[in-house]
Amino acid sequence: MPLKMTSAPAALLLVLFLASCAERTPPPPAPLVLLPPESVFTPCEQPKLQGDTWGDIGSHALALQTALSICADRVRVLNQWKATLRSKL
Repeated sequence: MPLKMTSAPAALLLVLFLASCAERTPPPPAPLVLLPPESVFTPCEQPKLQGDTWGDIGSHALALQTALSICADRVRVLNQWKATLRSKL
């Protein structure tokens, strides 16, 4: 008779232990990393002065102005991406 009395609590504990293992909490999802558009990662062109006349300096100024506007556009795209990211949060 004592054997049956000790097996009942042991069986109850076994059922409780098995039930606690049956329900596992799922792991938290990995954080989503948002990156800006790839176009802002390309390096900006830095035109070199080619020539030695006053006219070459004028052409160089135009090339610098074009390169500067391209880089400014990349910064504008980056700021626009940041603003849309903040509006989603």
